[in-house]
Amino acid sequence: MRRYKRFFVDIATPEGLELTVHCANTGSMTGCSTPGNRIWYSTSPNPKRKLKHSIELVETDERHLVCVNTARANQLVSEVLDHKLVHQVPKSEQFRREVTIPEEKGRFDFGNETTVIEVKSVTWGSGGIGRFPDARSSRATRHVQALRLLAKQGYNAILFFAVLHTGVETVTVASEVDVDYANAMRQALNENVKVFAYRWMLSPVEMKLDREIPFYVEAL
Repeated sequence: MRRYKRFFVDIATPEGLELTVHCANTGSMTGCSTPGNRIWYSTSPNPKRKLKHSIELVETDERHLVCVNTARANQLVSEVLDHKLVHQVPKSEQFRREVTIPEEKGRFDFGNETTVIEVKSVTWGSGGIGRFPDARSSRATRHVQALRLLAKQGYNAILFFAVLHTGVETVTVASEVDVDYANAMRQALNENVKVFAYRWMLSPVEMKLDREIPFYVEAL
């Protein structure tokens, strides 16, 4: 029905109940927050939660499914890394979660002594093209800059776009949304930061790795 104060979504169930559910997505949810669209939500058994339901999937106007719970991206990528399904990552490596960024505030999503991985969830798609970010993000830009510095120091620095939108065939940077992020990405690609995108198949009962899809940044 509506999304407000970033973390709240009001929904109506088929039985006619109106519920307020938690929204874990901090972005603008462009293209996947249209009132009237069908959604799926999960229910937590934790009795201490103020909101026991969380919005998980949204069906777009084009009938594509989008996972808008951005916490799922790290869970899915963790499974992929554990099962050695990404050829860009050495199969011999094991990773820790939430590793500290050297000489910076904040953390990377995965890392070890030689490799750092930052995961970004792509939920904005139109005409088969996924775009990131969907809102200005100084935090995302700082992550790219930190990856650049570590790549120069010899680390295997990786930016992993987890595409959680079934209608997306390629991924690009939304320079019209955040020009600083786009510029940082162009520099990163020229400084040995590895950037790639994988799409997941989504349904109300399963999220399964599909395939790698192209990533590009438009030239200036």
